[in-house]
Amino acid sequence: MMQKNGFTLLELMIVMVIVGVLMTALLMSGAGIFGQSAEKETLIRLQTMAALLEQHRTIEGDYPDDRLPKGLPANTFNSKAEALFLALFDAGYGGGKPNQDWLVNTDGDETSKPRTELPSPQLFEISDAWGNPVAYYESLHYKTTGQWMAGLDEEYEEQVSGARRNETTGGWEEPGRFQLISAGPDGYFDTEDDITHFGN
Repeated sequence: MMQKNGFTLLELMIVMVIVGVLMTALLMSGAGIFGQSAEKETLIRLQTMAALLEQHRTIEGDYPDDRLPKGLPANTFNSKAEALFLALFDAGYGGGKPNQDWLVNTDGDETSKPRTELPSPQLFEISDAWGNPVAYYESLHYKTTGQWMAGLDEEYEEQVSGARRNETTGGWEEPGRFQLISAGPDGYFDTEDDITHFGN
């Protein structure tokens, strides 16, 4: 009697289940790796921005203001981050600038004409690795909260957040300096996964 070569239906189903389990495990592992790399990328961005802020202080004598110039027609969202963008990309400023690939405009506002060395009139924000604006707080205005358009997977929502206080003392983190805060992987400020950089 001749023996047939090949798989039975049951064997094929078992193989497909095993492949499915392996693919799921691989995808879950890849998502974790991406999450870790995005966190590392965000930390690098915050450290780079902190160095640029210190350079700004050396050149200009102080840290960039976290308030937009008076009379600038803009909405109230992301204004602290937009003020930082305007300061670092000012045509007359000779210091270092963040990577232009980090710029986003989650609230979609712009001015009637370009206000920086860039040809676009958009009021950009410097973003974290998830595409949300990095919150910038200059110490003179720590008491003033910021309104933000941020969220998960470009589903931006209105949020309110402020500068951070030390959990032990209740005093401001880095008085006399600045705070940089990313909303982290979940896209929401004031949650456990926020990524912060205080001072230098």
